[in-house]
Amino acid sequence: MPSQSSNEFVLTSSVRTEIVLQVSESPTPTDTLLSGIDASDSAVYDALSTLRGRGLRTEMEGGWELTAHGQLVADSVSEWLSSEAFRARDPAFWKNHEIDVIPPAFRRRLPDVGAYEIVRDVPEEPNRCEDVAVGMLESADHCDLTTPYYSRRHQAAIPRHPETRLLVTRTAIDVSLQRYRDGRRAELNDMEPATLRLTDCQFASVVTDEKLKFELPALSDGATDRGDGTRHPSERGSVAGTTALFVSETESAVQWGRDLFEALWADSEPLGPYVEREHPDLLE
Repeated sequence: MPSQSSNEFVLTSSVRTEIVLQVSESPTPTDTLLSGIDASDSAVYDALSTLRGRGLRTEMEGGWELTAHGQLVADSVSEWLSSEAFRARDPAFWKNHEIDVIPPAFRRRLPDVGAYEIVRDVPEEPNRCEDVAVGMLESADHCDLTTPYYSRRHQAAIPRHPETRLLVTRTAIDVSLQRYRDGRRAELNDMEPATLRLTDCQFASVVTDEKLKFELPALSDGATDRGDGTRHPSERGSVAGTTALFVSETESAVQWGRDLFEALWADSEPLGPYVEREHPDLLE
């Protein structure tokens, strides 16, 4: 059986964890650790001894310091604790939604977003999520928007500004164009072509100068785990049917949303060639 990793060794003891996190900031004398950690003196001394035995800390003139190995462990432990604290703000949201639709590099950055609120539909306000999303669009001068579904109400609320950009899926565009064919839309497109591109992204998001909002597909009812953690695409829920959305107003959240949008935009397809290829009748 493989030996316990250094990360596990630190995290399985609250005293070792506190020592590692404190000492990672600056050299720390024994007296400071004894007075600052809610544990018996013997527990602190024992933790210091075992951390030294693992090669994670050393004693210098200014107090206890971490070794290079110890600092790497401290960084990893700090990141893990931050991720756990982020998820713990609303465990039900992360348990009941498809998080893998967000690119891995940006999933790993989610804890950096900081404080957030999960807005949910409730019996007294069955359209609360939509109201919040539309209100966010209506109050913004411009935004970056990503969506895998077509919503007439959202479409009407999008700020018509040169800096507004939209990323939509081909399915959403197909629905929008069909509505135009059926006479339920007066115009084919009232956005500048350069501000609308096609994406494969399956979550909805809005980024303004002040807020980030995103919606994830809800886990489908009865979806089963195949044993390897994967689901067939048909087993996914729909973003359009979700009843909860993530909202944050931190600067780091806005930056996270902007960076994600830029990454998706760089990998997107112009609208024009798609319409020419798939809907040539609309260009006649």
